[in-house]
Amino acid sequence: MTEPALPEGFDPERARRAVRSGLLSAGLAVGSVLLVVLGLSRTDVGAAATADLVSRMSVVSLLTAAGLMSLAFVAMALRWRALMPPGHHPPAPGLTAIILAGLLLNYAVPGPFGELGAAWFAHRRYGVPLGGSLASGVTARLVGLATSALLAAVIWGSLDLPVPDGYDAIVGAAAGVSGLGGVALAAMASRPRAWKALAATLARHTPDLGPIPRVAARVESGVSSLADALAEVLQRGATAWARAVMWSMAGHACVTTGIIVAVIGLGRTPDVAGLAFTYATTTAGAVALFALPGSQLGWDALFGALLVGSAGLPFPDAVAVALLVRLQQVAFMVVGGGAVAWLVRDAGVRATR
Repeated sequence: MTEPALPEGFDPERARRAVRSGLLSAGLAVGSVLLVVLGLSRTDVGAAATADLVSRMSVVSLLTAAGLMSLAFVAMALRWRALMPPGHHPPAPGLTAIILAGLLLNYAVPGPFGELGAAWFAHRRYGVPLGGSLASGVTARLVGLATSALLAAVIWGSLDLPVPDGYDAIVGAAAGVSGLGGVALAAMASRPRAWKALAATLARHTPDLGPIPRVAARVESGVSSLADALAEVLQRGATAWARAVMWSMAGHACVTTGIIVAVIGLGRTPDVAGLAFTYATTTAGAVALFALPGSQLGWDALFGALLVGSAGLPFPDAVAVALLVRLQQVAFMVVGGGAVAWLVRDAGVRATR
């Protein structure tokens, strides 16, 4: 049997190494946050805030919150499956394991390394055509970003949020950027070839000043690849896209509900609209952080700031919720590390390849 081709930019041996570096980086990040929290808790103000937080905390509720948020990974797998080529219907548990593997790989290696690996794993494990697997995976990610961005804009425009004094401009700017990003992503999904041509035209007319041409070339390459993926997946039809949107919204609902339960577990009355806006905005903002090393810390900072600015949580509670979300992510990254090892071994790849 002929070994399936590897997608350009993906190497299973590099994936093995990424497991170690990803888990180490995640551990160091969580350890750093915990050290900062520990240091703050030793100050007079921090000690009082920590004691108050612990006295209100419900461990059962927090564990329930983590469980609810974890269901989003299953929804992500089903969203991906909805956009796969006709005739390919891999089991949800296996695809969820591949999603977790991609989560860890993206943490360890900036850029689309996780998507490349996930596409190859689905190809090798379940026989999904490699090009279709990659195109559907990339498009599924875009559907998640677009739905979260539009959701954030709708919430901001239609509901009252408990925004403290002085935060109006910042939160409004976040909503505006999210809304524009969602519209742009939706427009790209509907007319991918036009966006590809526009990116190529802009790249050709970029002024030759310092690093600008190099950056423009990278942007043009990224838009071109995304447009090609979208053009392929558009052929799946409206039903497939509707299912993908449905599973995307289900995933957003799982995480938002988990965050709401976490806030209840801290003894606070949650503002549902504010928490939904916070999650949707930070999820949409991930597209700007996606290719940057340490982007997870930037996500944590944005998430914590918006929990205060748009959901009205006190700062200690916002830190506790952000830390819970990060710990839940790291726990499943450990599962993802095991998934990578299993998938690479299952594919028959040796370390000397």
